[in-house]
Amino acid sequence: MALTAIDNGFNFVKALSDNGRQCIFPSVIGMSSLARQTFSIPQAKQSRMGIAFEDGQTWLVGNTAIQHSVAGGRRDPGWVLSQAWEVLLCAAFSELYQARASTYVVTGLPLEDWSAWSDKLRARLIGPHRFKRNGGAWQTITVEDAMVITQAYSSLLDQAMSDSGRILTNVFSTGMVAVADIGGNTLNLLVADNLEEIGQWTQGDGLGLLKALDQVARDIHATYPGIRPKAREVSQWLAAGTFAVDGKAVDIGPFAKPHLDPLAEMVVNRLSEVWSEPGRFSAVLLTGGGSLALGQTLKAKMEGVYPNVTIAHNAQFSNCQGYLKLARDMWG
Repeated sequence: MALTAIDNGFNFVKALSDNGRQCIFPSVIGMSSLARQTFSIPQAKQSRMGIAFEDGQTWLVGNTAIQHSVAGGRRDPGWVLSQAWEVLLCAAFSELYQARASTYVVTGLPLEDWSAWSDKLRARLIGPHRFKRNGGAWQTITVEDAMVITQAYSSLLDQAMSDSGRILTNVFSTGMVAVADIGGNTLNLLVADNLEEIGQWTQGDGLGLLKALDQVARDIHATYPGIRPKAREVSQWLAAGTFAVDGKAVDIGPFAKPHLDPLAEMVVNRLSEVWSEPGRFSAVLLTGGGSLALGQTLKAKMEGVYPNVTIAHNAQFSNCQGYLKLARDMWG
């Protein structure tokens, strides 16, 4: 039986399977009816991602949606029960598996959404998911069982568990640890002692990257009226360090710094409010795509209060890696 870890984030979809495959793509979909018929050589077509369902509707996904349709995304928590979430889920399945497969799935939600939506999402996941990719044969991926945990806790598990799903003996499994998971639309703060959540210091809110990314996008457009980037593009450009205008690379730093530095300060202030006794923590872990964008700026601002702060290795995939390790512990 296959094991699947899926993180359907507000900016990117990340997925891993125990068959060694992984994928990442923008969490964006668009209507295929808006796309022109175009010619491409076979090598170019391989990267396309169009997902069709039995109702006859085909959806473009990820970069394909951005390039070939009026692409859209969702920012509200209820999207986990929407058609858009299902499209992104099936697109991830199409990257990990061919034809038919049966799998167990572990995924996660932001802390502030978990109580209201986790049971509903689990019920939505269990069962068959039938689709075609790029006009190929029908695929049926059957989810035999699923678990929905909080995203921040999965990042802790990534540090506390081995690849085989066994609990390691380290500071993350035996001490009191604080985790700040900075996502596109949320800030998840978790404290756990010996892997048991401490409720008074665990909470989530909407202090994520999206507002800052929107502001960066507006500044870029003001300077270069010939492009009108979206937040999801800015997120990709931040990872690359540059963006292209008229075929030339432009450093994104001067556009990003005026908005990311204040966000880093806001995050530190929020941590200080919630985690007002920093001396209790054996380690403080920064994770999520936001920790990459804010990076060393945020870490430097935190070190005065939280001297044992670290940024998770491969922070963008940390949630997914924690999901997969938990799946191996449960069903492997």
